[in-house]
Amino acid sequence: MIGLRSTLAGLLMGLLALAAQEDGVDAILLEGVKAGRWTMDFDAARKDAARKNLPLLLNFTGSDWCGWCKVMDDSVFHKDEWKEFAADHVVLVTIDFPRDKNIVPAKWKERNSQLKKHFGVRGYPTYVIVAPDGTTKLGHLGANGGKTPESFIKEFRKILKKAAEDKSR
Repeated sequence: MIGLRSTLAGLLMGLLALAAQEDGVDAILLEGVKAGRWTMDFDAARKDAARKNLPLLLNFTGSDWCGWCKVMDDSVFHKDEWKEFAADHVVLVTIDFPRDKNIVPAKWKERNSQLKKHFGVRGYPTYVIVAPDGTTKLGHLGANGGKTPESFIKEFRKILKKAAEDKSR
């Protein structure tokens, strides 16, 4: 009886952990797009950005090995202020180059390399801000230890403002 209880308790905990991982707010979507959530599905994100007339933020990352990528995740992207801002102002796309090749579905790997080349990314993390058309680079941002949601949002808005001013000239 004790063995059965332990087994059932372990199974329940495993199922809860799996559900939290797959449906958690911070989990990266492999397909489709949801407001305020990171996705690997660039095509769906591009369509959503065009429909909503929102810029895209492409997060070029090495999710399982890049120290600065992890710092930015913890200090900016996992914070409520960023999540609230992103849900209404930007479409989020993760372009990942992990050491563990199982993290990124095979169908996205070549496309990720093409996007890296197209946007001239040479290091990680690089955050490329793209117009709602999905191809026009508006600017890019980097990482540092002092970044907060507030400072990142301020820099993001500054790039959008400059792009709008350049467009109106």
